[in-house]
Amino acid sequence: MPEESSWTKLLADLVRGFVLLRDVFGYVLPGGFFLLIGAQSGHLSSLVDLSRVPGGESHPWLFFILLLVISYLLGHFLVATFYFTTDIISLVKRVVLKLKQRQPEVNQQKSKSDFLRYHKEFPGIFIEYDRQSIIAVLRQGLASSLVLGILVFYYWYMHPLRVIAAGGAIMLVNTLSGYFHVKDLKTLTLKAAEDAAKEKHQVKS
Repeated sequence: MPEESSWTKLLADLVRGFVLLRDVFGYVLPGGFFLLIGAQSGHLSSLVDLSRVPGGESHPWLFFILLLVISYLLGHFLVATFYFTTDIISLVKRVVLKLKQRQPEVNQQKSKSDFLRYHKEFPGIFIEYDRQSIIAVLRQGLASSLVLGILVFYYWYMHPLRVIAAGGAIMLVNTLSGYFHVKDLKTLTLKAAEDAAKEKHQVKS
């Protein structure tokens, strides 16, 4: 039993560590693929010209860091584009519920709250779920980078300002949806903490 417990803890630690790395690879790799498609098309220099960076020639590491930063930021845009339709649907549903003065279903909120609490208490059970969710995020980002890379650099090649404007509009929708998501997540997290505290108090009493 102790040996099995140590292996479970090791796997859980690896998954939790990879969850943190997901925020890097889930954005950097898709952004890098997008830049790679642009470089292959020959149209990338009009959008991103890193040769003009001051000190880039004498400090190659500066070029590498800047490339990572650009890939990371592009990755955010690519992932936001993947969720663009979902974000719009979510915002429309929220407006409809607001107009009807209805609250989200209690059972659905409780399910999400229980998920947060049990994920914290029993991380080993959720290892496979975490692994699959990480893979899903990576695939979403890569799919967006490939599709948008082909469309932007080969079919919808536009002026850089138009590309920036389109990206800004998509990010605004994602930011608005993300604001409400974080707000709901805060409520669910507080509920999960309250439920855990109540159960702990009942056990002690």
